[in-house]
Amino acid sequence: MAYSAAMLEELLQLNGRAAEQGHFDVAYHLLMAALHFADHSRDVAALNVIARLAREQGQALERIKPPHPLSRAHAQLRGQTALFDSFAAHIEAVRLRLQSEEHRQKRPPLA
Repeated sequence: MAYSAAMLEELLQLNGRAAEQGHFDVAYHLLMAALHFADHSRDVAALNVIARLAREQGQALERIKPPHPLSRAHAQLRGQTALFDSFAAHIEAVRLRLQSEEHRQKRPPLA
């Protein structure tokens, strides 16, 4: 299945609009869609962009007073990890899996 850079760009544009308008739950899901796109297309450069946007948006969310329902403070009250913190771990897991798969493909076959 082919993935187009235009589709990824659309997702990231929608994400930016959602975050700018304070719809961080929508922004998160658009970033997750972009992450799936980058994963399926094995696009590490896109992973880096998505990780940066997630950090920026997570930081913006944390600056909101009173704390946003998706904030670390609210997550701690629920005994959970904040959504954007979990997302960062998810991005890293995808990155490591893609690197591992790349290394396996480069290894010579076993005799």
